[in-house]
Amino acid sequence: MISSITGNGTGAGRTARGKRRFGQDRSGATVVEFALLALPFLLIASASLEAGLTYFSQEILQQAVTDAGRQIYTGQFQVANVGTTDKTALLDRFRSALCNPIGQPPITIFNCANVRVSITEAATFGGAAPVDAVVADNTGALGWNPSFATYTCGRANAVIIAQAAVDIPVFVPALGIAGTFLPNGRRVLQAATVFQVEPFNSSATCS
Repeated sequence: MISSITGNGTGAGRTARGKRRFGQDRSGATVVEFALLALPFLLIASASLEAGLTYFSQEILQQAVTDAGRQIYTGQFQVANVGTTDKTALLDRFRSALCNPIGQPPITIFNCANVRVSITEAATFGGAAPVDAVVADNTGALGWNPSFATYTCGRANAVIIAQAAVDIPVFVPALGIAGTFLPNGRRVLQAATVFQVEPFNSSATCS
């Protein structure tokens, strides 16, 4: 009888020790904690990377528009394209100057051939207003403005607005980062520069 009681006591002790070990075991909790924290961490890291790539691409687009715009600012572009009246061809040539500022395309996440460009004239610097690259239709959905691609020859002393717009992929759409988005989920980048064309003999280059 005594041995039976002792055996029962020993079994209860083992059960108690097992419960204590189970309560002190942190190996499973570490896995659970990692699973809870890994997804938010990866999302934040991915969003940070995407924000950096977007900023990088925005800076490249802005610098490219500024550099290509200087060719109009100095009259170089107008002189090089004297006799060309096809506005689509002139926009294509400006895009080519924008995409190959040093003879080779810049490294970026967008295809430079897809960049849309616009060259317009303003009466004054104060009245210089860029053309909307993206507009909403009657349902409120955003889309490319068919009137964006416009070319105006830069005459001497004219105030010119050179613009560019392109869409880029979105890698982490779940975070809902602010920006202009097309119905296909791609983000729109835009850049512009405003300047007054230097005095040059524009009467022979602009028809």
